[in-house]
Amino acid sequence: MEIIYLRKLLENSTIGKSTIRGVSEEKIVSVEEKFDIRFPVVYREFLHLAGAYCGALPLYDTASLEELSSDWHQEIMKETMTEYGTVLDRPFWLYAESNGCEQFAFFYLDDGDDPYIYRVDYDYQNDEKQTVTKSEFTFSQVIDKAIDRAYDITERGIW
Repeated sequence: MEIIYLRKLLENSTIGKSTIRGVSEEKIVSVEEKFDIRFPVVYREFLHLAGAYCGALPLYDTASLEELSSDWHQEIMKETMTEYGTVLDRPFWLYAESNGCEQFAFFYLDDGDDPYIYRVDYDYQNDEKQTVTKSEFTFSQVIDKAIDRAYDITERGIW
């Protein structure tokens, strides 16, 4: 696979003691077919490079394609969104999550080859709701920043 957007990730596959591991293009296509979707180019690159294990990148608790595409994980996401009344009115993909999908990052599948990132988090004014916030960064920018943070964290000895 040609890497266009995530050159920095390609060039920084090992940070500290952790090395990223990708998934095959066949696996990516299999998941796309399972959900009748097409991932953006940048996310396909991410999966190819780090879809099995994202190493030292600080991306919530769960970011592997196998876990995120599992039936049980999809069910947890739907249940949690229903519980909090969270509605996303366009096709989306949750690419990283924490706390049983109470916090997660996603992109809309119809937002181009390098989509903007959105975050779903606790609503600190009402603990029975979640808030949805659009990031000022695209997926590739978020990954570039995560690489920088991973180096900072490992250099300070936190990981």
